[in-house]
Amino acid sequence: MKLTKLPTRYWFTILLALITAFIFSRFSIAQGKALLNAVPWGIIVLLVTAWLGIGKSDALRLGAVFGFLVSYSYLWFDNQNIHSLTQVLILIPLIVLPSLFGLLCGTGLGYMGWQIRRMFMAKTQ
Repeated sequence: MKLTKLPTRYWFTILLALITAFIFSRFSIAQGKALLNAVPWGIIVLLVTAWLGIGKSDALRLGAVFGFLVSYSYLWFDNQNIHSLTQVLILIPLIVLPSLFGLLCGTGLGYMGWQIRRMFMAKTQ
């Protein structure tokens, strides 16, 4: 799957993750309290995957994309002490590691979103 051929639902998920991370980092929402950040992000992942996840693998991928991107971009947006290119180069791998946990959580929540979608779709048909 080429980057330019990504379905619209993936672009929507990417944009939503970036906007969410920006809002949470800039407006000091739950600064320093990871659980207060994780709960709204988890609710958003559940809603996105239940709404946009067509199949199980699609919901898992959407959850993984959202989880990784919201974690990764939040850590970049929240960092105010970058003064050199060397700091940026050091931070790239250091920020990827905790973002992989966000990917894992997003994948799990994507599975739960897919289950929610199946539950509601079965009742409406």
